[in-house]
Order: sequence, then C-alpha cells, then structure tokens
Amino acid sequence: MKILICAAEQEELDCAVQALRLHESRIAGRVQVDFMLTGIGTTSTCYRLTKKLVEAESSGGKYDLAVDIGIAGSYDLEKFPVGSVALVDREHFGDLGFMTASGFLTLFDSKTLDANLFPFKDGALVMPVFSEFFNDIANAFPRAAGVTVQTITGNQKTIDRLIAKHSPQIESMEGAAFFYVCLNEYVKFMQIRSVSNKVGEEDTSKWDTPKALDALKEAMKKFFSLF
Repeated sequence: MKILICAAEQEELDCAVQALRLHESRIAGRVQVDFMLTGIGTTSTCYRLTKKLVEAESSGGKYDLAVDIGIAGSYDLEKFPVGSVALVDREHFGDLGFMTASGFLTLFDSKTLDANLFPFKDGALVMPVFSEFFNDIANAFPRAAGVTVQTITGNQKTIDRLIAKHSPQIESMEGAAFFYVCLNEYVKFMQIRSVSNKVGEEDTSKWDTPKALDALKEAMKKFFSLF
C-alpha cells in the first residue's frame, strides 16, 4: 500500500513524520509513506499535488490514498473546539465566484458552472466511498464540512455568508483544492484538520497553534496505528 501525506507547511508535515516513527517498524514492507509540502493556498496545492500524483502514476506507483493534514479554524467551537480534530468529508470553494452589488454569488449561483458537473455534487466536493478498511480509518475521527478560502475570514458579514451558504465547521486555505485534484485524478483521499482558532479571530497571537499541532500529531499517531 502506498500513501501520500500532504501539508501546507513544514511544522504540520512534521506531525505526521514524527507520528510515523512510532509505527514505522511495524508497518515496514506493508505500507510505503511519502510526504510532500503543497505550499499555502489553492494555487500551489493544485500545481504541486497534480504534478506529484501524475508522476507517481506514470512511474507505475499510483497512490492508494492521499491524506491532507493541517491546522484550521473552527466555525463550531461547541463541536470542534481549539485542540480538537476533524475529518473533513465535504469541501466548498468559499470565495470563487462574483462579487456583485447585491452580494457574493458562487459560480453555481450565477449558473456559470453546473453544480453537478464532475467533480462537484450539488456544488460540493465530497470524499469518496471507501473500501471497508479505509472506511474504518475515516470513522475513527469525527466528521466535518469544510470551506476553503484564500483570505482568512476576519469579519462577521463574511462569516455569516459562508455559514448560510455552506454550513461549514472547518475553514482552511487548501482543502477544496486537495479534494478537487484527487477527485480528478481518481485517487482516494482524506483530510484531517486540527483546530487552532475560532474563525473570525484576526489576532493570530490568540491562536493556539502549539495545541493544534499537538492534537494533529496525536491524530496521526492514531491514523498510523490503524494500519
């Protein structure tokens, strides 16, 4: 089995690297794990991930599973407080569309794009159906809906719009791009995020990044223990 672990930044990727060390000898010979940095945002993620997946398939070593990991903001602190972990199974591009005099329209609202044109389902990008083995791994984590933005959300008007439109619980800058690439390349995938802050908190000094990274590391320990 061949697995690719992706993250936007090195400190996030290190959580998986450190977690793997605890299980490496046990899964050696059965599971090959590769790591890659996508960089921050959808553009870098689309380019680097597509290149990696295409190169792997062309060399005869297609990945059985790709996993995107990282820290994120929470829209729902009751269910996903700081330091908690979520498996995001549905993603939306939150700021791709038209800003009009009457407000923001998604590409689907404006009828520019069919909401059910592959890889979209009702305007969302959805985690694929897994085999029983991968499904058991996914079910080890609480599920959440995600929204992906290229400008970290910092005002209530935007928060209200995103909640009304997408009902997200988790916000990131790469998730939807990761889903989009994997769906188009027919690679099974998961996204695991740990919460560092409430969405809307502009002062990054108030984000608990260390706690989120510790939680991410523990989540990856659990992930690898299931193989």
